[in-house]
Amino acid sequence: MKKTTLATLVGAAAFAAAGAANATIVVGGENGYEFSVDGNINQFFIQTDQDNANGAGGQDNSQVANGLLPTFFGFNVKAPEINGLTVAARVSISPSTNNGSYLQNGNAMEQREAFATVDGAFGQILMGKALGLYSANNILLDQTLYGVGATGFTANGSQNTGATSLGGIGWGYEYAYWRSQIRWTSADMNGFKLALAVVDNDTTFMPSQVSEKAPRYEASLSYATAFDGGSTKIWLDGMTSEVELGAAGDERSDAWTLGGQLILGGFEAVAAYYDSKGQGVAGLGGLGAYDADGSAREGDGYYAQAGYRFGGQTLVAASYGESTLDEDDSIGPFAAGGVYDDFDKNSRVTIGVYHDVTANLKLVAEYSSLETEYHSAADDDEVDVFAIGGFVSW
Repeated sequence: MKKTTLATLVGAAAFAAAGAANATIVVGGENGYEFSVDGNINQFFIQTDQDNANGAGGQDNSQVANGLLPTFFGFNVKAPEINGLTVAARVSISPSTNNGSYLQNGNAMEQREAFATVDGAFGQILMGKALGLYSANNILLDQTLYGVGATGFTANGSQNTGATSLGGIGWGYEYAYWRSQIRWTSADMNGFKLALAVVDNDTTFMPSQVSEKAPRYEASLSYATAFDGGSTKIWLDGMTSEVELGAAGDERSDAWTLGGQLILGGFEAVAAYYDSKGQGVAGLGGLGAYDADGSAREGDGYYAQAGYRFGGQTLVAASYGESTLDEDDSIGPFAAGGVYDDFDKNSRVTIGVYHDVTANLKLVAEYSSLETEYHSAADDDEVDVFAIGGFVSW
């Protein structure tokens, strides 16, 4: 068996962005098949200092936990090319290191990825569970992917992170989520790529009154190019789905996002804007997604990020993000309850240092200032989040 280090990432984009580049372990057979493993373990000390609205107290909370990413351990199989087709598959497990983990699938052992791919002259077909198209670039290029970012969907209430923290989810962009899907991605067309997917429409926080579901459709158009001393990428993603709300009838949920990345020498910048309906605070189909009468609430948001990478190893970056929802009358069977009825805006400032000690070890120090504003309530909720930790990857 031969072990080698790959500069090209194997597996899903989510793990690719987790910092395991140049760390995949590949075992090859003489018949042309390849089996590879990759993964990471990350851990942080997280301190939150909260000031609740109207002087109603606050929470000073300390955690030893993973950040926005859970632990990943991925298994990849790739067959040799036959008749112009290359077949591959990936399955990963994502156990959280956190005590009392509850998000995603209700426990600390998540199943985020299980998919097969077929590549050919037509591009690629993906079948299985993988990161969604809508908003994927927004999260994968966010500096907090390697850190912690937000510790709750709002600055109100408990700031225990559950299975993972949130990064900028609900604080500048919506969650792509891990979705069962059939996806086609075109071959590269002079830097342009088009991807289309039909997706199972289950989401974690969908209202209990939903009686039926229809497929969710997602699309992404991107352009990427490299030039002397840098590179750039631009993307336009969208999604649409129909939700059957029982006696309230049908409601449509739609969203789109436009963003770009520029790398020029050591300078790196990312900016993205989104507009949505029926997605709620974080893009999970609940958490304020519907008015009390079942009408989809509209929202939008953006984030802007800039940083400099010193010596190719140390990124110092800062970002600002906002997510908003229009006003809800808060009376009726579809009222979100709690802070989500009156929710107006989340805003976030993050400053971080991300240092690659080696190809397999990243150290992180990060500070985020979070604020939630309301349509009616005069006072805001605020949280300061300090995090220090890092990644071991392979």
